[in-house]
Amino acid sequence: MTTPASTETNKQAADKKLNLSPIFIQLSDAMGAIKAGDTAHAQTIMRQVQSEFDALNTTSSQLGQTAAQAITTATQNPTSDNLSAASSALYAFEKEQNPVDYSAKRKAFAAKIVPAYEQFAQVANGGEQDIAKLRAAYDQLYSTWLAHERVVRNTSMGHYGKIETALALIRVSIESDPVNHTQIQTQLANLKQNLDSYNAGETTETTVPQGATLDSGIALLRDGLSAYQAGDTATGQAKLGEFISLWPSIEGDVSTRNPALYNRVESQVPIIMANGQKPEQQANLQTLINELAQINPTAQYTALDSMLILLREGLEALLVVIALLSALTAANQPRGKKWVYGGVVTGLLASVAAALALQQLFPSATSGANREMFEGYVGIFAVIMMIIIGAWLHSKASVKSWNRYIQRHMGAALTAGGFTSLFALSFLSVFREGAETILFYVGVLPNITMQNFWLGIGMALVLLAVVAFVLLKTSVRLPIPKLFQALTWVIYFLGFKILGVSLHALQLTQHLSMTHVNLPAIEWLGFYPTVQTIIAQIAYIVAIVLLQAYMRRADRQVTQAA
Repeated sequence: MTTPASTETNKQAADKKLNLSPIFIQLSDAMGAIKAGDTAHAQTIMRQVQSEFDALNTTSSQLGQTAAQAITTATQNPTSDNLSAASSALYAFEKEQNPVDYSAKRKAFAAKIVPAYEQFAQVANGGEQDIAKLRAAYDQLYSTWLAHERVVRNTSMGHYGKIETALALIRVSIESDPVNHTQIQTQLANLKQNLDSYNAGETTETTVPQGATLDSGIALLRDGLSAYQAGDTATGQAKLGEFISLWPSIEGDVSTRNPALYNRVESQVPIIMANGQKPEQQANLQTLINELAQINPTAQYTALDSMLILLREGLEALLVVIALLSALTAANQPRGKKWVYGGVVTGLLASVAAALALQQLFPSATSGANREMFEGYVGIFAVIMMIIIGAWLHSKASVKSWNRYIQRHMGAALTAGGFTSLFALSFLSVFREGAETILFYVGVLPNITMQNFWLGIGMALVLLAVVAFVLLKTSVRLPIPKLFQALTWVIYFLGFKILGVSLHALQLTQHLSMTHVNLPAIEWLGFYPTVQTIIAQIAYIVAIVLLQAYMRRADRQVTQAA
C-alpha cells in the first residue's frame, strides 16, 4: 500500500516525474563491486549516490527520509544487505513520488492477458501439429504480455519471474524438433497458476538466488555454449534453462544500456535452447555472449595494466634521477645530490597532493549517468597524451640523444654555479610522471577492482626498487635507450586498450553510435567488435606507424647533419 505524500510532494510528483534511474544504476554497480570483493570501490560509488540523493528535496516525505537513512547506512557500511535495503527504500520512495493507479492497471492487464491465454491454450490443447499456427498463437500471447508486463514487474517480481520463465519454456517446447507437447501442457499449467494468482492479488516470493549478476548470467550462457559444442545437449539446455530463470533479475542491466540487445536475448535464447546442437544457433549464442559481455558492468582492467602504467611512468622518472646522480658523481659534485633528492621528495609530495585532490573532485565530476561519459572523454585525452609520450620516448631511444639530454641539463646547472636547476629537473621529472600517472589511472579506476589496482602498484614499486638498487649499488649498466624503445611500445599498447574502453563507454552512454560486428570481444586488449571502435583503433595504429616513420626520418637527418 502506498504511503500518502504531503501536498508539496504530490505537487512535485504531478509537476515533474522524479527520475531515479541513474541512482539505481549506481546501486547496481555498487552491488557488483561488493560481489567482486571491492568494498572501497562500492563505498566510492555510494558517496556519489548519497551526494545525488541529498540534492533532492526529500525532507517532506517520510519515505524520502527513510531512503536517505538507508543510503547513509549503505555508504558507511556497504554490505549486500545494506545495499539491498537502500534499493528497496529508494524504490518505495520513487513509487510515492511517481504514483500510479495500479488497481486500474491490474484490471486492464487481466482483461487483456486472460483472453490471449485462453486463445493460445485452445490451440495448444488441441494438439496442433501445424508449427506455424502454434507459433502464431504463441506470438499473439507473447505480444499481449509484452504490452502489459510492466504492471506485473512493478507490483510483483515473484509473479513476473515465474510468468517470464513459463512463457520462455513454452517457446522452447514449440521450437523443439519434434514439438514437445507434454512440456507445453506443463508450462501452460504453470502460466495459468501464476496469472490467476497475480490477478487474484496474491503474493509470491521470487525464486532467483540473491546476488545474481549479469556476470553470472553470462557464465551460464558460456557453459551452455561449451556443452552444445561438445555434443552434450542435455547440459546445454539445463544451463540455458537456468539463465532463463535468472534473466528477470538481471535484465535491467541490459534493457537500460542496450534495449535492442534486451529484445534479442528474450526472443533468441528460447530458440537456441531448443536447437543448440545446430552450428548456426551456437553462432547466435556466441554473438549474444559477446554483446552481453560488452555491457557487463564489471572490471575491464587487470593488475598487469595497473603495474604497467606506474612502471612505465616511474621508470622514466627513475632513469632521469639516476642519470643526474651518476653525472654529479662523475663531476665530483656530491653537494648537488641533496638538491636532486629534494626535488624527488617534493615531486612525490606534489603528486600525492594532486591525487588526493582528484579523489575529492572525481566523484562529483563523474556522478550519475555522466560517470561513464567522463571516463570515455578522459580516456581519449589520455590516449593523445600517450602518443605524445611515446614520441618523446622514441626521441631518447638512442645513446647519443640520451646523452645529449642529460648533458644539456647538467651543463646548465654547473654553468650557473648552482644546483637549483637540478632540483627543478628532478622535481619536474617526478611530478610530471606523477601527474601523467594520475591522469591515466582516472581512465582506469572506474573499471578495476581495488585489489587489482593496489596489486599492480605494489608489483611496479618492487620492480622499480630492484632497478634502483641495480643502478646505484652495482656496476651494471642498463641499456637505457633500449629500455625507452621497449617502453614506447608498452605505452602504445596501453593507448590502444584505453582507446577501445573509452569509446565503448561513450557508446554505452549513447554519446557515440554502436554498430556491432560479428567478432568476439577481447576485453584484456580493449577490443570491442563495433564498427566505430574498430575504425578508431585502426586509425590509431596507422597514426603510430606514420609517427614512427617520421621519427626515424628525423633521426637520420640529425645523424647526417652531425
